[in-house]
Amino acid sequence: MEEENKPLLEEVTFKFSQDGNCVDGGDENLEIRCDSSLGIDRDGSYFFILKTEQWAVESADDLQELFNRIKKIISK
Repeated sequence: MEEENKPLLEEVTFKFSQDGNCVDGGDENLEIRCDSSLGIDRDGSYFFILKTEQWAVESADDLQELFNRIKKIISK
């Protein structure tokens, strides 16, 4: 496919789920959207938008692991 006709990546949405924590129970869902004012491919970067009603973590490393996973997928 010619470079000028290559589709451009505009935004990406990731949806994660996990078992609920021991206090509130129930499943927990987290949506992380990667967006950019001009589109991801045009800007060459993106910012994160998080949406959740409840998402429990034990440390900041848990969130960093999700962000690292997302960055790995988008950079392909």
